[in-house]
Parts: sequence; C-alpha cells; structure tokens
Amino acid sequence: MKSRKNKIFTSCFLAILLSLISSFNSFTQSCDTWVALGNSTKDGSVIMGKNSDRPSVEAQPLVFHPRQHHKMGEKVQCTHIEIPQVEETYAHIGSKIWWTFGYEHGLNEWGVTIGNEAEGSRVPSQDIGLLGMDLVRLALERGKSAYEAMHVILELLAAFGQGGGCEMAGQWDENASYHNSFIIADPEEAWVLETAGIYWIAKKVEDVWAISNTYSIEADFNEAHPELINHAIKMGWCESRADFSFAYCYSDLHRDYSRSQNRANSNMQKLKKQKGEITVDFMMNTINRNHNEGTINTPKWSVNDGWFASTCMHDNAKNRYRTAASMVVHLRKDMPSMLSKVYWGSFSSPCVNVFKPFYFAGQTIPEQYGIGTNIYAEDSPWWAAEKTKRLCDLNYKKLAPLVKGIFSETEKWELAMSKTVESEVLGLLKGNKNDEAERILQDFSSQCCLRTEKEYNLLHRLLQDMITETGIDYLWMDFLQENCKINDLGLYEF
Repeated sequence: MKSRKNKIFTSCFLAILLSLISSFNSFTQSCDTWVALGNSTKDGSVIMGKNSDRPSVEAQPLVFHPRQHHKMGEKVQCTHIEIPQVEETYAHIGSKIWWTFGYEHGLNEWGVTIGNEAEGSRVPSQDIGLLGMDLVRLALERGKSAYEAMHVILELLAAFGQGGGCEMAGQWDENASYHNSFIIADPEEAWVLETAGIYWIAKKVEDVWAISNTYSIEADFNEAHPELINHAIKMGWCESRADFSFAYCYSDLHRDYSRSQNRANSNMQKLKKQKGEITVDFMMNTINRNHNEGTINTPKWSVNDGWFASTCMHDNAKNRYRTAASMVVHLRKDMPSMLSKVYWGSFSSPCVNVFKPFYFAGQTIPEQYGIGTNIYAEDSPWWAAEKTKRLCDLNYKKLAPLVKGIFSETEKWELAMSKTVESEVLGLLKGNKNDEAERILQDFSSQCCLRTEKEYNLLHRLLQDMITETGIDYLWMDFLQENCKINDLGLYEF
C-alpha cells in the first residue's frame, strides 16, 4: 500500500514539475489580437488592434513596401524557405521582427489588416515551413479582401506547411516552433482563422472578437479543412461531430493556457461592455494598454512585477517576453481611398509609449522607422521607445506617470489634429487636388514622428536623472542587465 502511494505521489510530482517546466518555457504568454466591426464601433468603422509580444532583446521596426511587379518565375525568400513569387504584390505596412521575412501584424493598400497568434497543438510541428509571420506578410501582399487574404494563407499552408524556428538562433530558443491563429479584417468584415499543422477552421466575426495564445473556436464555425473532424475522430480526440470542439480537440492539453485565456477574456469583456461606442482612442487606452487593472489579476506591486501576463506585457522573473510593438487600424469604407485606412503604430510596451498615425500617401512610413536589430542604435525609433520602457520599468510606479503624462497629451493632440487634417484633405480630394492632399497627410505623419523623437530625447535625460533620486524598485533580471551592458544603454550603471 505504501509503495503504491509513493508511486502515485511520484507520478503527481513529476506531472506538476513537467507542467511548471512547460509553463516557464512555452510561448503561451505572447500576443493578443482583437477586432470590432461597424455594428460595435461609434462611427460604424472596423477597428482592429494587436500587441506583439516577443523576446526582450529583439527589435521590431516598422516598414513600408510599395506595390511591386515581379518577373515570371521569380522566387521569394521567406524566413526559412523559398517559394514562388506572384506577378504583383500590394503596397503594405508591416511590423517586422528584424531578422524575419514576415510581420507580426500589418495593413495593406486595400484595407486588409492581419494579426497572428502562436498556438500549441496536439498536431506535431513541422520541422521547416512558413512561419506565421511569413503568412501574415504574404497574405497582405496578395489579398484584396479579408476573405481572399484568408484563402491566400490556406493555399500557402496546403502547399508549404508551417514550421521552423520562431526565435533567432543564439538569442532565445532557436528550435521553438508553433502553429498559428489569425484575425483578418477589412472595411466590411473580419474572420478568425485557426490552424494546427495543415488543419484549419474559420469563423466569421459577428460583432467583436479577441484571440490570444489559446484556440478560440469551438463547434461554431463557417468553414474548415474537409478532414478536420474526421481526423479528430480518427485520433481519438472526440467520438463524433456532435461532441467536436476544435479548441479542445486540437489544443496541446499539456500546456497551461490559463494566462492566455485570461487575456482573451479580459479583452473580450472590455469590447462587449463598450459595444456601440468603441473608438480608436478606446482601443489604445483600454485594450492595448490593458494591465488587468480592477480585476482579480490586478498586479500585486507594479505592472512589471506581476506574475500574470497582461495584454500590455513587461519582462518579469517568470516571463522573458514583452510587448515589442502595437497597432490599432482604423478602416472606414465610406471614406476616399487615401483616408479609408489609418495605421496607428507604437513601439515597445504601449503604456509608456505613443501611437502615431500613418496613411497610404506616398512613402507612408519614414525609412528611419525600419532601423533596428538586436543591437542598440541611437538612430532607431524602435530602440528609442525600448530605452524609454526599460528606464520606466526600473521604478514603474514613480517614473511611468511622467511618461504617460507627456504621451497622453501627444496622443490627444494627434487624434484631434487627425480630424482637422482629414477634413482639409477631403476638401482637396473633392477638388481633384490629390498631390496636395497626399503631401498634407505625409507632413502630418512626419510632424507626429518628429514630435515623438524630441519627446524621447527629453524623457531619456529626465528619467535617468530621476532614477538616481527614486532608486530602483524592480526585480532587475540578469539577462536584461547583461543586454544593457552589451548594448551600451547605460541603464546597468544605476
């Protein structure tokens, strides 16, 4: 009897240990995407947002590619594999992990916007194939609508599969691999697409939806892989169509999805509560900057010392991922093309950074915004934002209010000024003065970027002076200290 109890105890201990190891080393704390359709927003537009969470020392700059024509037989080198190029690729904005081909999220000239999530599945990962980020970029380059972009992803998935290392070799875990979920939206509609290897399921959004690193579609769906349910039955994951649930059948049940589900639930709850009144400003401040305030997961000390991952994520002792870039996309079907889609982008953790507006007008994104690797660069806007975040995290409770006070005023000005600028542009477009309208939008975006650059320079000086007075109130992790030394950020001197 005693021997049996020991065996049971040992088995339970090992199961708990494996679960803990899995939770420390899994990707289940990274990324959130959400969307609100016209029946849920204040102005009848479609508004979508995403926070991209990546390893703490990895830059994620913002790039723009114009529409391009390609030669027959041309190939495109994706992150791990080469595939055939198409005849024409559409203009797009992409939030690009510096060493990958693809994007965490982006927007194209047709108003198609996409964000992806890492997922764990019972379906084995493919050794090499397209990354989820590759699929995001390829769909933006090749899709004129949300539905078409979704099927671009499905065709690529069937032809090349998904897989390969999703983290840079020598940086974190170069063998980490995952499956993907997506929200794909345009000015008319949005789709949720969830995949497990070559298998997939899709659901058309009715009003609002939020996804995280746990499958969200159960038994209610619009389209699916023809063998999706049969495969689940064959594998013994369910007995029949009647008890089929994609999220349950295809999830890797050895992973802890609770933190991801908490984030999805929190974002969905906020969206539903605001239905009919959702705005760009609401998305930025209530969803992108969500730290679980006022919930049972409210951080015990400060947002960067909490054990529960939040939508706005900071490095902490349990999780070495943090929000690297954020977007809010505003899609208005009744506006002229130049104004029908606006990409509001922020670098690093959005709670101590600022969103800037970009229109499809000329260059759209300053070339400087594409600068950034895993090495600190003074001329990189991404690193300017990341340095601000790292300074704030040293004593968030005392330093973050200063940054928020400055950037909240900047954002209010941008949102108010965008209405004034857009009204002027509408008048010019009616008078067929397209070139002048384009120049005004470019000037406005440039003005916002220059203002933010000056604010970053000011904040770096102020925050470093303040830290000598306030002291560090933060579990200052060894890997971040070492990275600050390597990158000569100066923060390790405090």
